[in-house]
Amino acid sequence: MSEDLKKYFTTGEFAKLCNIKKQTLFHYDEIGLISPEIKKENGYRYYSYHQFELFQVINLFKEVGLPLKEIKSLIKGKTPGRILPLLKEKSVEIEDKVKKLKHLQKIIETKVSLTEQALKTDFSSVSFQYLNEETFMIGKNTLHLPERKYVAAISELIHDVESRGLDEGYPVGGILAREQILNKDFYNYIHFYVKVKEGIDTANEHVRRKGLYAIGYQKGEEVEDAYSRIIQFIEKNGMQIGEYAYEEFMLDEVMVDGFENQITKILIQVQEV
Repeated sequence: MSEDLKKYFTTGEFAKLCNIKKQTLFHYDEIGLISPEIKKENGYRYYSYHQFELFQVINLFKEVGLPLKEIKSLIKGKTPGRILPLLKEKSVEIEDKVKKLKHLQKIIETKVSLTEQALKTDFSSVSFQYLNEETFMIGKNTLHLPERKYVAAISELIHDVESRGLDEGYPVGGILAREQILNKDFYNYIHFYVKVKEGIDTANEHVRRKGLYAIGYQKGEEVEDAYSRIIQFIEKNGMQIGEYAYEEFMLDEVMVDGFENQITKILIQVQEV
């Protein structure tokens, strides 16, 4: 190899430097995107270090979603006036993608946290716990609604939460009033709710009051048995049912197969007799 060629990269060396396959360089050469600076009669091809800088620009544009044909047009007639606005535009797009990825990460972290909590829980247990005040986003009143409107109310709540970017991965929960609990009307929720941390309009919020709650668990459709156990526990300890009960999934269809294996956490507000 001549002294001059020692200053250049072979196709294999350049491909390794760029972390791509040699075939990619052949393709880029074929379409006129980036070609070897030197092509010898014996078929050997050589790239310069300056072409690595060019490759980085090509890869940058490719990573932000520009098609190769558009990239070729840009680099063949590149000027600051053409490149700068494009880079600014792509910077905004990347920032938006980062926000979406962080949001997705938060949803995943919530699912992980709920599942880890579930794996540590004895689902046959019933206990009293003091809970702090918490604000939920609720849908329209669903008490005694016909089935189709009932389903529509859940869909509207989910859409409302997602459209405002408030979804943090918590499943939809249901609120039962004391009257429904006492009448064993366990599927007649007054509202559905979603846990969110901020951005709630006053008209769409429900505040779960701080205080003592009896907490038990329902597996699958064993709703009456679950409430019976919790109510017996409440009465045995000289307390009575408060204003509301709250239901929320701990293990839902994301984590287990079949509704019969899903676990619902039931929190009944209690008060002294």
